[in-house]
Amino acid sequence: MKLRSLLYPLLFPAWEFLLMILLPSEYYVGASCRQVRPYPICRFYFEPSLIFFLVVALPFITAALFALWRNSIKTALLSGSAGVTLLIGTALLTIDEGIALLALLLLTPLIQWAGEVALKTKPERSEEALWAVSTVLSSLAVWAVVRMGVAVSV
Repeated sequence: MKLRSLLYPLLFPAWEFLLMILLPSEYYVGASCRQVRPYPICRFYFEPSLIFFLVVALPFITAALFALWRNSIKTALLSGSAGVTLLIGTALLTIDEGIALLALLLLTPLIQWAGEVALKTKPERSEEALWAVSTVLSSLAVWAVVRMGVAVSV
């Protein structure tokens, strides 16, 4: 296990928290308003744009491309599967937060396993665990960013 691998669970969630600063809430907060009397009544909800999905997946895409450039198929597989899982979890946040978290916890090992079978490779268990932790922490960071973005929009 390399030192770089130990930084993933810290760096990727930190990037997701930077979304609050780097990306305006218009990219992921939607609103429906009704005009009643002089003041509107608005309901704010999570409505992600394509740019939001791209920014959320950017660290995983970057890590996968860097791993492919360095001919590290196992790291590229783990990074790619983590990115796909995070994108699915982010998309499911539009439906329900509980479903998104449950799907994330179930899909992380399933997508890693499917990638291993498809590429006929077997990463170390410690690497798999670190990428799974990184995915879950990044997902929780995205969830926090979304919740704070929707709450601040009021």
